[in-house]
Amino acid sequence: MLRLEEVEVAYGRVAALRGISLEVREGELVSLIGANGAGKSTTLKTVSGLLKPAAGRVTWDGQPIAGLSPREILRRGIAHCPEGRRVFPHLSVRENLMMGALLRRDAAGIAQDLDAMYARFPRLQERAGQAAGTLSGGEQQMLAIARALMSRPRLVMFDEPSLGLAPALVQQVFEIVQEVRRQGLMVLMVEQNALAALGLCDRAYLLETGRVVRAGSGPALMASADVREAYLGGRAFAA
Repeated sequence: MLRLEEVEVAYGRVAALRGISLEVREGELVSLIGANGAGKSTTLKTVSGLLKPAAGRVTWDGQPIAGLSPREILRRGIAHCPEGRRVFPHLSVRENLMMGALLRRDAAGIAQDLDAMYARFPRLQERAGQAAGTLSGGEQQMLAIARALMSRPRLVMFDEPSLGLAPALVQQVFEIVQEVRRQGLMVLMVEQNALAALGLCDRAYLLETGRVVRAGSGPALMASADVREAYLGGRAFAA
């Protein structure tokens, strides 16, 4: 469904992606792992239209999308849940959720999905009229996820969903990611917790300095000695 082929992206003269190729297939959860600065977040921003590639192809459902606006890419079914939550702090929780449905015109469906988000995240319903900026970090992450789902996407991209959260909340966020995938959506996830990312995914790509240096199933990458040494503290894990 989603395919990147030899994509190059630069910030000025600094190369961020150096010919990256990857794909997300129907029904898959794919993780991107790697050190800070490897190009993981840049990859997601390129897919969502926030960055334009200098070379290469990005296709979605067989159609080129590189160069399209973020609005048009969202309209085509790709939602981006960004690093740092990026909620609208002065808008209420409900208004933030409605922003996720901004491009939709089906009022009845929007109302139905809003009720579904409140059922899935009861804390958001409790704080529906509260300014989003006053929520805790965990609550803001729930809001960011729910806002992305309000667009009724086919692919959800999560950028560091566990960043800065307490351990109990981290587990809850990963359970939500799994639930999203079980509902039939495709997921592309950037996550610094490499062990959790590899344990959740169907396939993973290891990025270093803007290049894919290894790809395979989660268990295969966990079993790789160099991946264990660099990203899993040298420990071996059972598949």
